[in-house]
Amino acid sequence: MGPPDRPPGGIITPKTKKVLRLAAQILIIGLVFYFLFSKVSEGWSGITSVDWNFQIRWLIASLLLMSALYLGHSVGWIIILKDFGYPIPLLPGMYVWFKSLMARYVPGNVLMVMGRVMMVQPYGVPKRVSLTSVAYEQALLAASAVTAIAVVLPLWPELQDVSQLIWLVLIVPPIAIFCLHPSILGRLGNFVFRKLGRDTIEEFLPFRSVIWMFFYYCVFWIVAGLGLFAMVRTVTEIGVTDLPIVIASTPLAWLVSVIVFILPSGLGVREGVYAFTLGFAFKDKYPDNYNDMAILFALVIRFWQTLVEVGLVAIVMGMVKIRHIKIRAAATAESLEGEDATP
Repeated sequence: MGPPDRPPGGIITPKTKKVLRLAAQILIIGLVFYFLFSKVSEGWSGITSVDWNFQIRWLIASLLLMSALYLGHSVGWIIILKDFGYPIPLLPGMYVWFKSLMARYVPGNVLMVMGRVMMVQPYGVPKRVSLTSVAYEQALLAASAVTAIAVVLPLWPELQDVSQLIWLVLIVPPIAIFCLHPSILGRLGNFVFRKLGRDTIEEFLPFRSVIWMFFYYCVFWIVAGLGLFAMVRTVTEIGVTDLPIVIASTPLAWLVSVIVFILPSGLGVREGVYAFTLGFAFKDKYPDNYNDMAILFALVIRFWQTLVEVGLVAIVMGMVKIRHIKIRAAATAESLEGEDATP
């Protein structure tokens, strides 16, 4: 009598793997937030003893800067599609980008990508082009994030006191730009895609367009950092000298969350990065409880960013409904026919 038949893939079925992966994600996120909340709870007496000074103008500034960040990123993706030869209307394009943004909270960002691909298809954008546009978007975000960190950190007095060699990190921007050249990006990107079992990139943007978009995203990483600084200044008095470390926090948190992609939207990871970096900014002002303050603000930042995201999604979707923008069936048919004709 032979051994019992095993399901495809071994003893553990794909459904079981999915359940185990989800359980691991929930466990990791739960442990991270338990640690963060417990640290805040332990230092709560010190936090409440701080002389808080709420300033509405800083909160409004943070709201405007954070909103500009998300709007800028949505327009950036639309520009990438236009450079590929597939322009789409501004408001519908923003609708697609913002609606897919909510899928970031699903592990791996797969649903975010596929949702964007499916929603933009009725506007005549083939699947291969929309997938490539998202790949370009992520590559540009990564290169510009590394560049933003390398540019602002040497301006931080604390690092200058450690070593003047910190200025050597300014070699990073030229390297980032070099890696975005089609011949380099194509090899690196396609190598990664093959390892992940994904389709390779066959079409590339002109290098001039890539460089323009690279600087475009660099500007918005600075905007993101300023938005974070304004949010912290809403109730605290951290100095302008700490602005570089605060600005570097946002691209650094994003990069780390991309590396640890198993956690949806970097839950727990971004908070850990913010808690670490903001600790340096709070050290001089709150020497006795700067770590507790940093952790508290890391949690508040997540809440604030999510609130801004949801608000912008609601506004954009509401504008689409008010303007009565509808997807034409003819456009859908043309899109599908064009994709079927693609070799």
